[in-house]
Amino acid sequence: MRPRPAPRGRFDIAADGCMVPRMKDVSTMSSGVGAGDNPDSSAYVFAVARALSAETIRRWDEVTFDAVVVLSKQSRYCSGRRILLAWNHHFGWSLGIEGQGPDRVLIIGGLGLGRQPLPECIADRADEVITDLLHLECRSPERFPVPTVVHRRGAGPADHRPPLR
Repeated sequence: MRPRPAPRGRFDIAADGCMVPRMKDVSTMSSGVGAGDNPDSSAYVFAVARALSAETIRRWDEVTFDAVVVLSKQSRYCSGRRILLAWNHHFGWSLGIEGQGPDRVLIIGGLGLGRQPLPECIADRADEVITDLLHLECRSPERFPVPTVVHRRGAGPADHRPPLR
């Protein structure tokens, strides 16, 4: 059996033969933030990122999302912003688009797979939904779903409460 050539670019080959994003290209989840609190959750998010051939994993707050997995695919409708999947351990995975800054995402909708489906199921469903979304951008841009802006906790828009006196 011939050895595999070393992959080029952003991925390495793991012991199980799967392509894994290189650590310098992955924003890992640190302790105390989201999925970083639980090693099982971190391993799950990394497995999903591997199944999706994701570019990066972003840590998030533990309230809105545990992690955000950014894909290499871009949305033409939203000025070329990258498509992403956001995970909340209570509600499951949602499809979205990068926001105008690293502290916000635009959520289009949930994948409808439950809280913690298998990574392969997420990859299949994400491919299906993203393909439909990209076709919709081309054929009927007026029917493109209006995304919901989600801010990272503590990084939202200005507080509208009156100042303390």
